[in-house]
Amino acid sequence: MENRRQIFLFLCVIAVVTAFSIPAYADTVEEKKAAANYDETLPAPGEARPVVETYSASKISIGAQPTRAIVSPVQAASAATSEVRTAPAASPASLPPKKPTTIPDASLALIPAASPIPPIQSVETIASKKNSVTPAVSSLKTGGVQTPKTVQSLPSPAKVASKEMPKDQVFTASNPSGLVEVSGYKYPVFLFAPKDYKTDRTYAMIMIAPAESAKAEKQIEYLTGLAQRKSIFILAPYVLWPKEGDTPYTLDQWLLTVKKDVMERFPISKKRVYLVGKDLGAHYAAYMAIKYPKEFSAVALLGQAWAGPFSQLIQPRADAADQVPFYIALKTDGDVRSRNQVWFDKLQQKGYPLHLVDYKTDEELDELEFKKSVFDWMEAMGQSWEASVAKGQETWKGKFKKGVKDFFAV
Repeated sequence: MENRRQIFLFLCVIAVVTAFSIPAYADTVEEKKAAANYDETLPAPGEARPVVETYSASKISIGAQPTRAIVSPVQAASAATSEVRTAPAASPASLPPKKPTTIPDASLALIPAASPIPPIQSVETIASKKNSVTPAVSSLKTGGVQTPKTVQSLPSPAKVASKEMPKDQVFTASNPSGLVEVSGYKYPVFLFAPKDYKTDRTYAMIMIAPAESAKAEKQIEYLTGLAQRKSIFILAPYVLWPKEGDTPYTLDQWLLTVKKDVMERFPISKKRVYLVGKDLGAHYAAYMAIKYPKEFSAVALLGQAWAGPFSQLIQPRADAADQVPFYIALKTDGDVRSRNQVWFDKLQQKGYPLHLVDYKTDEELDELEFKKSVFDWMEAMGQSWEASVAKGQETWKGKFKKGVKDFFAV
């Protein structure tokens, strides 16, 4: 009991001392503020306060944009006529009343920043030629084909002249025609270009499928007469035929690479590229058209078809967008048709457009009228098939199938 009284009295003493010391401490603080002329009021809006100006090593004039230039030591030594270094910025405490001085130094160069906007000059509309780098072309002598005697340059990729350009200021160079060899490749590439073709329009192109032991320049002669009549391009790259038992994938990539490059150099329509194969080349064309259907609008198989050394690699597709029309010409009394009957049935079930033609003698394949009928069929069927596929994709079912296909393709 006695202890509780003592604690209570001790707490009362502390409370009394605290109550008397707070006013005394407040008076001391107020006296210090008054002695120091302390002002706690905030400045009124718009009221200016003195600002201490700080000097820097360099100043930028009003409206000028700061420019940072990276100059190599060689450029600095050759560009500078007078070399100076500015003094470092002084601290506000030791700021001198005058501007900083400059100290000469041979190690740094003061280079004025160039104006980003060049002075205004008058401009006149002129016609100029572009000196494009194009591969060289060497002419070949072939039977029934007139080729240039001098080497001509192949044109750069076709470009349509601007409609705003005056006709008298559009410059055109003579284009090589006939059978030419396109340089710039590791292996020979032969192309037949129609006479006097124009760069402001597009043309059809037939790519001849290679065959074992067949020379490209000899293959291209087969369609030379047709190309002259129809004004079309004929392409025949060097034959990289695979060894027995090997896959033709290297040959595939070689042909597709050449095809893409030639189409960029010449005015060839992407929707009018056809593949034609004869004999063993027809079998390779049958394989390639099913494996790469987007590369060709139509295919012609002359003498052979899908039955052959690459049959195991042929996988028909069910989607119409992944199919290509086939023109097949087979000999009546041969066994080729019987060996390909299973392929006819399989492709018809998948929905491939097929057109079978019989012939009796090999000479029928060499007739110009026959070649014209093949080309006319590929032109008509290729365009109609593309339009039919595009129309089918516009339907709800077509859009759904395309969406599912694109999803799994990713």
